[in-house]
Amino acid sequence: MIRREFITHLGGVNRFIANLAEAFKLLGHEVFILSWSHRDVMEELSRWFKTVHGLDVEVEVTTLRGPEDRDRWFTMLFDWFTKGSEMLERLDADVAVVNGVVPIRFKPKVAIAHGPLVSVSRFQRFALKLLYGTYDRVVCVSQETQREYKGIVKCNGIIPLPLKLKNFKPLESSKRANLIVHIGTRPVKNPLVSVRAVEILRERGHNV
Repeated sequence: MIRREFITHLGGVNRFIANLAEAFKLLGHEVFILSWSHRDVMEELSRWFKTVHGLDVEVEVTTLRGPEDRDRWFTMLFDWFTKGSEMLERLDADVAVVNGVVPIRFKPKVAIAHGPLVSVSRFQRFALKLLYGTYDRVVCVSQETQREYKGIVKCNGIIPLPLKLKNFKPLESSKRANLIVHIGTRPVKNPLVSVRAVEILRERGHNV
C-alpha cells in the first residue's frame, strides 16, 4: 500500500490505509506500507503506526526517504518516478494499492481516489487524467468522490470506508452526549456547515 505523502499525518487517508492494511493482513495477505516520507516521529515507524491507529497487528512501514519538514511536490513526484518502482520490486510486491496517485512504472497498480478536488486548475486536471490513465483500476471512496472525478477518470467501483467496529459502542439516544462531530477542521472542510445543519434540524423539531 502506498501513501503519496507523509505516513505520519494524523488524517483520514492514513487512518483509511491503517484499517485497510490491517484487514488485508488479517485475511492472510502479506502487507507493507510504503510512504514518501515521515515527520515528527523519532521512534520505529511500524510500531508507532500500530499504536497511534489502534491496530491489533503490526504492519511494516517504510519510506522512500528520511524525515522531511514540508511538502515538496516536485521532489515528491520525482522520487516516486525514479525510486518507487524499484522499491516495490525490491520488496517483492504483487500489486500496489496507491492512495494519492503517483507516477510509478510498476504494474499492476490500483489507485484509490480520496478527494476532495479543491482549486484544481485545468493543467492539474489534465496531469491527473494522464496519471490515472496509467493505472489498471481506480476505486473511489464515495459517490461524491466519483462525481468530483468525472472528466478525470471513471471509477471502477466504490469502496466503503474501512472501520474497526469494535472501537464503537452506540448508546441509546437518551444517553448520548449533546455533541457535533465534524471530520476535519481545515477551512476547506467548512465545519460551520455541520453546525448549521444540526441547528436547522433542531429548529424543525428533530431530536439531534
